[in-house]
Amino acid sequence: MTINEILKMTKTELKKHSFKDISNMLELISQTFQKNSNDLDIEYALEIYKKGLDLLLIAKEKLSITKEEKEKIDRKFEEIKEKFES
Repeated sequence: MTINEILKMTKTELKKHSFKDISNMLELISQTFQKNSNDLDIEYALEIYKKGLDLLLIAKEKLSITKEEKEKIDRKFEEIKEKFES
C-alpha cells in the first residue's frame, strides 16, 4: 500500500481494515515523514498528517471495542467458573 492509496480512502473504508492494517498504514506514514521530512510539500504533508490522525482515532476505537469484548468474555468466564466451583 502506498501513501497515495491511504490518502484516497474514506474514514468508512479505513474502518473496514484490521487493527494490524491500520498499524501498518501508520508505520508507512511515520516512515514517509522520517525519510522525506524536508522534501514534502507542506500541503501534502498536512494531508498525510490529517490521515494519520484519522488512523489513530480508528485504532483507538478498535482497541476500545476489543477491550469491552474481552471484559464481557472475562465476566462470562467468571460466571461459568463460579458455577463449577459451587
